[in-house]
Amino acid sequence: MPGMTDAPDPFAGLDQVRWGRMRHAYGPATELPGLLRGLVDPDPAVREAALGAMYGGVHHQGDVYTCTVAAIPFLLRIAARSELPGRPEVVRLLASIGYAEDPTGLTGRYREANEAVAAAYPLWERLLADPDPRLREAVVRLLPACVDRAAQVLAHLLDRFAAEDDPGVRGATVRVTAALAGRGESTAEVRRWLAELVSGDPDPRLRLVALAELTALPAGAAAGAALPAGAAAGAAAGAALPPVAVGDALELLGVVYETATPGVGQVGVAPAEDLVRAVSDSYGDRVDERTRLLTALLAAPDPERRRDALYPAGNLVDGWRGRYDELIALVGARLGDGDPGLRQRAVQVLEHLGPLAAPAADALAAALAEAERATRPSTTDDRLSWVREWGSGLPTVGPALRALAGTGDPRALPMLGWALDRDEMPRDVGYLLAGFGPRAAPLVPLLRRRLVDLPPAEGGDDRRDSLVTALARIGPDAAAALPELLALPTTPAVLRALAATGADLDACRPVLRTALASDDRRTALAAGAALWRLAADRDAALDVANRYLGGDDFAVREATDLLAEVGPAARARAGRLRQLTRRRDSHGWLPLGAARALWRVTRDPEPVLPVLDRVWRLNPHTRRDVAALWAELGPAAAGARDALTAELARARRHNAREGGYSTGQVRDDEELLRLCRTALAALDGAVPPALVPAADTRR
Repeated sequence: MPGMTDAPDPFAGLDQVRWGRMRHAYGPATELPGLLRGLVDPDPAVREAALGAMYGGVHHQGDVYTCTVAAIPFLLRIAARSELPGRPEVVRLLASIGYAEDPTGLTGRYREANEAVAAAYPLWERLLADPDPRLREAVVRLLPACVDRAAQVLAHLLDRFAAEDDPGVRGATVRVTAALAGRGESTAEVRRWLAELVSGDPDPRLRLVALAELTALPAGAAAGAALPAGAAAGAAAGAALPPVAVGDALELLGVVYETATPGVGQVGVAPAEDLVRAVSDSYGDRVDERTRLLTALLAAPDPERRRDALYPAGNLVDGWRGRYDELIALVGARLGDGDPGLRQRAVQVLEHLGPLAAPAADALAAALAEAERATRPSTTDDRLSWVREWGSGLPTVGPALRALAGTGDPRALPMLGWALDRDEMPRDVGYLLAGFGPRAAPLVPLLRRRLVDLPPAEGGDDRRDSLVTALARIGPDAAAALPELLALPTTPAVLRALAATGADLDACRPVLRTALASDDRRTALAAGAALWRLAADRDAALDVANRYLGGDDFAVREATDLLAEVGPAARARAGRLRQLTRRRDSHGWLPLGAARALWRVTRDPEPVLPVLDRVWRLNPHTRRDVAALWAELGPAAAGARDALTAELARARRHNAREGGYSTGQVRDDEELLRLCRTALAALDGAVPPALVPAADTRR
C-alpha cells in the first residue's frame, strides 16, 4: 500500500468503495464509512460507539471479512495522522485484525489482513517515537504481526528500551520481546536481557513482568532453583537458565504491594492482580511452584494479596492436577473475612470443585449458617445465600450451598431440605440431593409430597424430573414413593426410578408394558431396562434393544447400553455388537458402547481391547468410561498399563483446554484419576471385578 499513510485526507476514496457489496457479521457493510469517520470524531462517546461496532460486526469475535480487509488502508491512514484523536484504539484494532498475538499459520483473508498490517512496518517503526505513550504501547503490541521482520522488531525494541520512560510501554516491550523469543527469535539473548531486568531494574512491577516472562520461557533445568549470581552471563553464552524461585516472585510482589498507593491507579501499569495472575501462569505445568506461590499469598496478612490470589488459585485448580488441600482450605478461610468481595470470589472458586472442596467444608458450613436463606443476585453476599431468586425464571440453589453439597457433607442436607420445601422450589435442588444417594433417604417423605404439589410443568421446568432422579439415586430406601411415581407421566426418568427403587413389579407392570411399546426411543429403552432389572425379562429387553440397533448413532448407543446390562443373556447379539465396534464414529462413543456390551455379553477381551485403545487416544472425554472398562477386564487389559500410567503423570486435566471451561471438568477429571488408579490395581488382580467402580456419567 505505498503512499496510503501519506495521504493528506485519511478518507480519500472512502465513499467510492462499494461497501454494500461486502458483508460483515450482521449483513451488508454499508455503514463502514460512518464507522471509520466515527473512529476519529472529536466526541469520545462517538469514537467509543464506532470502535464497538467495528469489533462487534466488522471484526466480530476475531473474524476477518472482505470489508475488514478493505478497511485496513483507511485505518492505517488514521494511525499516521498525529492530529487525529483515537489513534491508540485504532492501532489496537489493527493489531487484532492482523492477529499480532499469534500470526503463524494464517490462511485466506486472515493472512491477507496480516500482510496488509505488516506491510506498514515503516509506519510502526516511526510511531515508536510518537509523543503519546498510549500510542507507543499499542504499536509495541502490534509489532509481532510483522512476522518477516521479527529480528528487526526485536533489535529495535531492545535498542529503544533504555530510553523509554513510560511504564506501560516498558511492560509491553518486555512481553512482546519474550513472545518473539518464545517463537525462537534470539532466545538466549532475550533470556539474558530478562535476567538483567529481574536482578537490576528499579521498577518492581517491571521486574515482576520480566520474571514472569523469563519463567515462562523454556529453561531446560530442574524446577525450583533460584536465579543464581552470574545467570545472566551464562545465558549470554547460550546456557539454559534455571526457573525463577517462588521466593523471588513473592519478594518482588511484596515490593509492589508495599509501594502501591491504595485506590490510586497508574495509567499503563498493570495492577497487582494482573501481575499475580501473570506470574502464576508463567510457571505453567510446574504445579507445585504455582501452589506454593498462591498458598503464600492466600495466607498473607493483608486482604489485597489474598484477594488477588483467589482467581489465579481457581484457574490453577480448574486446569491442573495437584495436592490442593492447604490451598483450598485457605480459599475457604476467606469466607470468614470481613470483605464481601473476598467472600464472593472464594465461593466462585469453590462452587464446582465437587469433593475436592472438602478442605473448605467447615468454612462453607459456618458461612452458610450465618447467611441469608434467599436473596436476589447483586445483593451483598448473594453467593452465600441458600437460594438465589432471579428476576425471571425459577430460583436456583446458591453457589456456596452447591459447593458444600458437592463435597457430600451431610450438613448440606438440612439446607437442601429447606430449599426443597419452599413454595418456589429451586429448579436444581433435586439433582444436588441425588449426589447424596441413600444418605438423602430422610427426605423421601418431602420428595413424595413435592412430586404431588408442584404446579404443572411448563417450558424448561424439569423440577419433577430432578426429584425423580433423587429418588432413583436414593434407591430401595425410596420404594415408598411408588404411588407418586406411578401417578406421574411416564418419562425415562420415572422408569429409571421404578427400576432403581425396586418397585413392586405387579403394581408397575402395566405402566412398563405400555412404555415398552412407546414410539419414543428413550422411553421404550428405559422400560426394557426396568423390566430386566425388576423381572429379569430378557425377551422384553432384547426385543426393544434390537428395535434400535439399526437406527442412528444415538439410538444404537442407547441400545448397546441396554445390552450391556443384560450381559450374557444377550449372547445372540454378539455378532451385531462386533460389527458396531468397527463402526466409524469421530468421537468414539458408539464403538465404545458396543465394546462394553460385547465384553459383558461374551466375557471375551480379545475383540474389545483394540477398541478401547483406539477410543482412549481418539477422544479424551471417553477416558473415564475406558478406564472403568479396563478395570473390569482386569489382568486381561495389561497392555493398558502405559496409557494409564501416562495419564496419571499428566499435569493438565484431561478435559481442560485453552479458552474453554466446563462446570464439571474438575469432578470428571478427579473421577478419571480414581478410575485409573483402580484400573492399575485391577491389572495386577488386586481388585475383585465385583468391586470395580463404574464411571459416573449420570450427571
